[in-house]
Amino acid sequence: MTFQNCRHFGACGGCSFRNIPYPQQLDNKQKRLESIFEALAKDVPVSQIIPCPAQDYYRNKMEFVFSDDHGKLVLGLHKKHKFDQVIDIEECPVFSPQTGTVLETARRWARENKLNVYNEKQASGTLRYLVLRESKSTKQLMANLIVNVTPYMFDYGFKKTARQLSEQFLRAGVPLACMTVGLNDSKSDVALAGKNTLLHGNDFIEEKVGGVSYKIHPYTFFQTNSSICAKLYETLKEAALSEKGTTAFDLFCGSGGIALYAADVFEKIIGIELNPGAVENAKANAALNKITNCEFICERVENYVKKFETSKFKVKLSTVIIDPPRAGLPKKTVQAIIDLNPASIIYVSCNPGSLAVDLQSFLQFYNIVKVQPFDMFPHTPHLETLVKLTHK
Repeated sequence: MTFQNCRHFGACGGCSFRNIPYPQQLDNKQKRLESIFEALAKDVPVSQIIPCPAQDYYRNKMEFVFSDDHGKLVLGLHKKHKFDQVIDIEECPVFSPQTGTVLETARRWARENKLNVYNEKQASGTLRYLVLRESKSTKQLMANLIVNVTPYMFDYGFKKTARQLSEQFLRAGVPLACMTVGLNDSKSDVALAGKNTLLHGNDFIEEKVGGVSYKIHPYTFFQTNSSICAKLYETLKEAALSEKGTTAFDLFCGSGGIALYAADVFEKIIGIELNPGAVENAKANAALNKITNCEFICERVENYVKKFETSKFKVKLSTVIIDPPRAGLPKKTVQAIIDLNPASIIYVSCNPGSLAVDLQSFLQFYNIVKVQPFDMFPHTPHLETLVKLTHK
């Protein structure tokens, strides 16, 4: 297995494992996960980590930040160990060959228009983030520009300036399928927008994982690594086969990634998600794939699970699938899942630490029967883990 060198390695805080041979990266992650499970429960076998099919250009999303470096506008990523500093990025071998062209075009546009960057301490300045997504199956590119201006300026002045950037992307040969500009005039340092306007193309790009097509909108969750996502979802389907033909919950379902892929295993899947945009996206993706046995509900997970008290239906509920945020599950949610008393739980996690904490609670009533790690993030210390538990 080979990978491309990166001129920013050492300065950029992104890929800390890039100088480590890939087999050794896998071995390091395998041993770390095994040590966590050894401390958690005896005699729990951890399967061999599944390598990423593509060690470079595997990410389908990157958040690039605008900043100021002694009066010079920069657009890139945070400096290693220095979150308050940003370095200009000219290439990103984990994202896309288009990275250099896109970022240089955006820098040139910003300088030509004499735009300033957002200063977090002063809570002022215009340019905040340029969030890019790339479909690995269609090669479509999405660009989301996030700015801090007044609502009036956003509606009546800045959109014209932002549209010039989309035109410059196209002239530079960027395969731009979607571009939006979003308003974030809050003090929170997040690459999100409360108000969003489409500047070019559709408001989505399309990605294909296995035999399922997904429309990905600007601010909805989708697994970051498309190339290994199919392996993760296929493993999940295999783990669920023992409950074939029953009903499942997909908690924190996002835009329906897992539910739609596993729909043919279950009689019905109910996806629960708090983000209303993600729920609408999940419904649209179900329609796109002509999948009719998935229901998506917009509600806080623990609230919906607590309300799910119809005993007749409860007997039919066999499986709870969980793919929570990195921080893991709130204690109330863990207890609500235990109270549901499903025959099996399938937990997908990007954080072994929070996974171990949650599993400790489940182990009072469940046994771990499968642990399968995936190298979702090559050249970093991070990994994805699927755990299946069955009721004692």
